[in-house]
Amino acid sequence: MKAGGEFSSRSKIAATTAAVVLAIALGYVDYITGREWAISAFYLLPISLAAWVAGRWSGFIVGALCTCLAFFSDTLSGPPYQHPLIPVWNAVMLLVFFVLVSWLLTDFRRSHSQLEQTVAHRTAALKAQIEERKQLEHVRRTLGLHVGPKAAEQILARDGRVGGTEQHVTVMFVDIRSFTARTANLKPHEAVSFLNRFLHAMVQVVEIKHGGMINKFLGDGFMALFGVDSDQRDHADKALAAGHDLQRRLERLNSDLTRRGEQPIRIGIGINSGRVIVGSIGSPERMEFTVIGSTVNIASRIQALNKTLGTTLLLSRATRDALRRPLTLRALPLQSIEGVERPLETFTPEQLSFVSR
Repeated sequence: MKAGGEFSSRSKIAATTAAVVLAIALGYVDYITGREWAISAFYLLPISLAAWVAGRWSGFIVGALCTCLAFFSDTLSGPPYQHPLIPVWNAVMLLVFFVLVSWLLTDFRRSHSQLEQTVAHRTAALKAQIEERKQLEHVRRTLGLHVGPKAAEQILARDGRVGGTEQHVTVMFVDIRSFTARTANLKPHEAVSFLNRFLHAMVQVVEIKHGGMINKFLGDGFMALFGVDSDQRDHADKALAAGHDLQRRLERLNSDLTRRGEQPIRIGIGINSGRVIVGSIGSPERMEFTVIGSTVNIASRIQALNKTLGTTLLLSRATRDALRRPLTLRALPLQSIEGVERPLETFTPEQLSFVSR
C-alpha cells in the first residue's frame, strides 16, 4: 500500500483478477444449482474486493460481469419464467444494485482514507505544537534561571526586540555591608557559597512572597523591581513589605551564622518610586532586560545613605507618597546626593511591626 492509503498497481491487478475468477466460479455454481441457493447475493464478494482495492471502475466492470453471469444462469437453468422479460428485469436490478454498492464502497474508502490523513496531519501538528511548547518552556525555564522567571517572560513577550516602555515602578537596592572584608580570607568556593546562601533567602522573600522581580545581582547585593510585570498600584507597599521581611529573614539567617561561630550579616536597603524605562536595552547582538532612569540612580544613592545615617532601610519621599496603606515613618535630615540638585528627603520605618500582605 502506498502513502495516503492507495494500493499499488500490482495489488489492484491481483485484486481485479481474483474478483473475476471468484465471479466466474460463483456464476458456475449459480448455473449448477439453478436458482436454488440464491447465489446472486454472493456476487457482492468479488464486487467488494475489486471496488475496495482497485477502485470504482474495477468494481463496475466486475459488477457488470456478475450481472451477465447471473442473467445467463437465470435463463439457462431452472424452470422457465412466465414472462420472458423477467430475467432481463432481474439483471437490470442487479446491475443497478451492484453499481450502487461499488459506488458507495469506494466513496466510503475514500472518506476513510481522507479521515485517516486528516487525523494523521492533525496528530502530527499537535505533536509539533506540544514539542514547540516544551522547547519554549525549556527556554523560559533556562532563561529564568539566569535573569529570573518574570524577566524571562518579559523578554520572550518582546520577541527579542530592542526597546522599552515608560512605567511607574518601585526600585529596591540591597547591599551586604563589608562584603569585601568579610570574604577576603575565604576561598573562592566558600565566598560563592556564602553569597548564594544569602541571595537564595532574599530571592524567596522578594519574588515568591511579594511578587517582585530581582533584575540584577550586583556581586554583593541586588536590584529588585516592583510593578514591572503588572498594573498593580500597590508596588510601593509591596516593596516596603519586602524590605521588612528581608530584615526578618536576615535575623533568622544571622541566628544560624552566630550558632556556627560566624559574623552576622548586615545589609542596607534603599527604595525609590518613579517613572523608568523598562525593556531590552542594548544592541541586537547583545541585549539586557533592565530599567533605566533617574529613579534607579536615586534608589542606589538612597541605599548608600544607610551607611551615613546608621540605618538599615531607607525610602524616598516619592515612595512614601505612593504608599496606599498608612505606616509610621520617621523623617531623616535632608541629604545631598550626587546627580540631584535639591537635597533628598528620606524616611525610615519607626519599627519593624509592619504586617505584610
